[in-house]
Amino acid sequence: MRKILLFLLILSALFISAQSVADSLLALLKSEKNPANIPALQNQISDEYKYSDPEQMQKFAIHALRNAKKHQDLYQQAIAYQNIGTSFLIFGDYDKALQNFDAAEKTGKNLEENKGVQETLAKIYGSKGFVHAEQNRYALALEYDFRALEIYETYRNKEQIAKINNNIGVIYRSINDNEKALEYFLIANNNKKIANVCSNIGFIYLNKNDLKNALKFFNEALLEYKKKPDARGLGDLYNNYASYFVKTGDITQAKKYLFEAEKIFLSIQDKFEISDTYMSLSDIFFKENNLVKAIFYSKKSLEVANELDITETKVITEKLLSDIYDKQGNKELALLHLRNYNVERDKLEKIINEQQRLKTELNFQYEKEQLEKRENASRERLKGFFIIALVGVFLLGTFLYYRNREKQKTILLQKQLAEFEHKALHLQMNPHFVFNCLAAISAFVMQNGKDEAVRYLSKFSKLMRLTLEFSKESSITIDKEIEALKNYLELEQLRFNHKFDFKIYKDPEIEDDTTIPSLLLQPYVENAIIHGVVPKEGKGFIDITFQQTEENLICTITDNGVGIERSKMGKANFVNAHKSMAMEISQKRLETLEQLENKKIELDITELEDNEIVLGTQVLIKLPLEFIKHTT
Repeated sequence: MRKILLFLLILSALFISAQSVADSLLALLKSEKNPANIPALQNQISDEYKYSDPEQMQKFAIHALRNAKKHQDLYQQAIAYQNIGTSFLIFGDYDKALQNFDAAEKTGKNLEENKGVQETLAKIYGSKGFVHAEQNRYALALEYDFRALEIYETYRNKEQIAKINNNIGVIYRSINDNEKALEYFLIANNNKKIANVCSNIGFIYLNKNDLKNALKFFNEALLEYKKKPDARGLGDLYNNYASYFVKTGDITQAKKYLFEAEKIFLSIQDKFEISDTYMSLSDIFFKENNLVKAIFYSKKSLEVANELDITETKVITEKLLSDIYDKQGNKELALLHLRNYNVERDKLEKIINEQQRLKTELNFQYEKEQLEKRENASRERLKGFFIIALVGVFLLGTFLYYRNREKQKTILLQKQLAEFEHKALHLQMNPHFVFNCLAAISAFVMQNGKDEAVRYLSKFSKLMRLTLEFSKESSITIDKEIEALKNYLELEQLRFNHKFDFKIYKDPEIEDDTTIPSLLLQPYVENAIIHGVVPKEGKGFIDITFQQTEENLICTITDNGVGIERSKMGKANFVNAHKSMAMEISQKRLETLEQLENKKIELDITELEDNEIVLGTQVLIKLPLEFIKHTT
């Protein structure tokens, strides 16, 4: 009962929705000032009446055709012919429907090709396929359906692909090839869920006595009709529901659905479908022994079947009438309808034989198409494999080329790094520094400062030993770097008569095995002494700190010397090639390390000021922790 109420709601929504859109378009038509736009509006109004009022559909399509011819608009002429043909199709006048579809096709082929024109032609081909299928010309119907399908697949129109596959499924169902029909219905359903496709799938399952799946797809169809009403499809679905309830033995429900289907088909003047509805009602009333109503509906079904020349329906109704009259005791009419039945049965046998021939022919064509598809797919796979192989060879070659280039680049960088490290060692042990240290030791000895001389000599020898040890490694631990820097700074303190003090601080969170590139910081410390604190009036101070963040080790060298600008002035008066070279080599080492490890290394040298008063210089070096751990 709830399904019946839902049906009534859907049916009312159908007419309200169609009328609402049609009313809006009619209002636009009345206000349209440009005559050239009128045919398109009239065609749109015609299409809106397709499911609700075929007479109005035909009326507006004829007006659209007349106005389109007046403005020489071939595209709208093609659409108008298509709409007129559809209206005749609904009325059951297949000959006039086909005439208009032919005219639409002829007009459409004269148009310049584009997506809109091609999809209009596809729609025309689909309509012609439907007419030929209704008139049992199945091979021709399939030809037009496949032409339509090819266009829709080109433009990936999933909804129309689903509809055409559904039409192909209907053709196979008509020749009793239910397996092939189900295959196409399911393809259609996979492209887009459409109500009449679900209804057709349910009908196939019903014929296979799979009542559970039949009801499932009928219910899905009902939900889709609620979203997108279609009176003809809904009436057909209710015929299917009736067949389902006949099989389940619920005759009351079956009759309710058939009567509602009758209302729909009468409202849209669909004669073809209503003949099945009357035939089903007649069969139910005959089984209920209500012979008067059985005769009434059999005659109504036969009348439509004779008008549309539907042989199968005529065979069933003639036999049904013969049985009814025989049960009623009217032997004369029983015999008359039996004779009619035999005549129609002979015709049907010819049709069935033709269907079997067509089935064999279509199956042959189908297998041929499948073989061609498999061969094409095989060729495409082979072609795809060849392309993939070619691309693979190209990518492999490119990969090997770039890997070799990167390898060569790495070797070059490693070579450059080794050269810079060697130069750094050479500068660390330069003769000038060694000579100064030995001269200082000699002065201590001459001045009887034996203890100072011994201490100075001890620090000097320790620094030389550490420097030689560092020369064997590309990186050293921070503790060793601090030890070397402390020895170096103490030697320079002695050398310059305690001109400066220093402090070295290491963040406790820095792990003991954290390493830095060997001989990296000494040139910057040396620069801070020679060009920073020594030229300064008064006591100097050098602060060296090692801190760690989540991603970096930060080394900072800060002095309270004369600053960068004054230092440059001093250098202009006294050029020290050694100091300049040491700084340059250190910077190049950092740049080479950065390229070699592909990790960002930051070097920042800043003059410290406060209200334009120079406070000294700060050197900040940021080394990535990931790189540091990697080099240990």
